[in-house]
Amino acid sequence: MKNRNLLFCILCLMVGTTVLFSQSRAMANDSVKARITLDNTELALEVPPINHQGTVMVPMRPIFEALGASLIWNENQLTVIAERGNTTISLKVGSSFAYINDRAVVLGAVPFVNGGNTLVPVRFIAEAFNATVVWTQADQLAAITTESTRPTEGEIIHSDSGNYVPASLNIRFVPSQSAEILLAKAKPLEKLLSDQLAIPVKLSIDTNYNSVHEALKSKTIDISFLPPSGYVLAHDKHHSADILLQALKFGIDAETGRSTSKLTDFYQSMFIVKADSSICTLEDLKGKKIGWQAETSAAGYVYPADLLKSKGIDPKQDIQGSVFKGHDKSIIAVLNGQVDAAAVFQDARNIVKIDYPDVMSTTRVLAMTDKLPNDTVVVRPDMTPEWKHKIQDAFISLGQDPLGKKIIYDVFSHNGYTVSEDSKFDIVRNSILY
Repeated sequence: MKNRNLLFCILCLMVGTTVLFSQSRAMANDSVKARITLDNTELALEVPPINHQGTVMVPMRPIFEALGASLIWNENQLTVIAERGNTTISLKVGSSFAYINDRAVVLGAVPFVNGGNTLVPVRFIAEAFNATVVWTQADQLAAITTESTRPTEGEIIHSDSGNYVPASLNIRFVPSQSAEILLAKAKPLEKLLSDQLAIPVKLSIDTNYNSVHEALKSKTIDISFLPPSGYVLAHDKHHSADILLQALKFGIDAETGRSTSKLTDFYQSMFIVKADSSICTLEDLKGKKIGWQAETSAAGYVYPADLLKSKGIDPKQDIQGSVFKGHDKSIIAVLNGQVDAAAVFQDARNIVKIDYPDVMSTTRVLAMTDKLPNDTVVVRPDMTPEWKHKIQDAFISLGQDPLGKKIIYDVFSHNGYTVSEDSKFDIVRNSILY
């Protein structure tokens, strides 16, 4: 019986080895040769790197040594441990998981053996040791740049491995009202999201968006709520955020100015004038008095001013601007004749209806801006695609859950969430803010 068991074990080992060898050969055969440079110097490797289905794989020992890491190879367990400074990474042949210190990450491709050499994904290795990797498809070139030769922030080409698997989620937002009150209202979201994602979730608040940008950049938080301009700044300049979702709000009927039952991921800004005004086109605003909000206000200045510029009108030189604190104040200024027109969000006239019940008939819409994206939910860029999708699904579920729907409206004035994409924010990039 013992001999039969021993024979069975040997057969299993042979089959496993054959499968691993066959997989390795299949991977090698399904790949094309690539090149690697480290700080602009091409690495001369005994075994050439290969581009396997979009992931550049390199022989482990030369790449670790080139990055200044010491290496321990466990032949029996097919595991490699590399150390440099305070960073230890561990990979295993055939496993899609690796570890950076005690943090588990998902690899873009599993390490495999080819011709007696263990090949590992170069992007993961380089970025684990704080280097950046830029892939050039035409040249089949992976360029590694270490911290010592990295360009200044404005010149960095953003590249994230997408390997981060969260053991917990830290979410931070900037409150629009009393911080303590809103945080208390938001706290139940921790349990709702934790139940959805099966990991702990913690919400915290910050005093300003600059602090949130720094927290995203340093990866001390995982998710945040940002206005469109804040997202573009974090994504384009700091390379610290990817778009996950946009907030949904009820649309506005253009004819009546009333809310509709349809949820949208955009809003618009508009110019209003008195109903009997002689101003009929945007060009007629040249030389007139316009009520603005502060220059940082998207609906009350930025996008309406862009609309004027598109008509050849300089919003600073060609009109007389008056700044009001509140869209309602701008509307009242039009009604009272203090200004000839006002830039407000659609349809801000509803907020003065109690005091001015005939506001809809005594004013008219002169022009509307293009569709502007609603507020965002953003995530740190290095999170795995799988987890990004999980978080998207969890937030969308919030908008469909009675308790979740109430909380997100009370805290953020959101009615739900929808999946978004970066191209929707090109209108922000093309605005006078940038």
